[in-house]
Amino acid sequence: MSVESIKGVMSSAQAFSQTQGATQKSQANFSNILSEAIDYVKQTEAEAAKANAALLTGESTDLHTALIAAQKAEIAISYTVEIRNRVLEAYNNIMNMQV
Repeated sequence: MSVESIKGVMSSAQAFSQTQGATQKSQANFSNILSEAIDYVKQTEAEAAKANAALLTGESTDLHTALIAAQKAEIAISYTVEIRNRVLEAYNNIMNMQV
């Protein structure tokens, strides 16, 4: 496993939790953050499909790259689904509050 692939995973994790300053906080709203996260998931899925296709067609014989790309895509999807579940849970808790 190369250091570059680890940097990619770390940068994606930091993209979700990074806070940068008062001006950037005010400019970045929730929908932008969510759309960037979904774009990252789509990108990792496309990379995994490309690596898988290259392996199946014989363009590449590197099984490790295809498996790592597939795992990155799976982790990104799992992370996104868990965020969605937490957001829905928070929404339901707010909606069930008595006023």
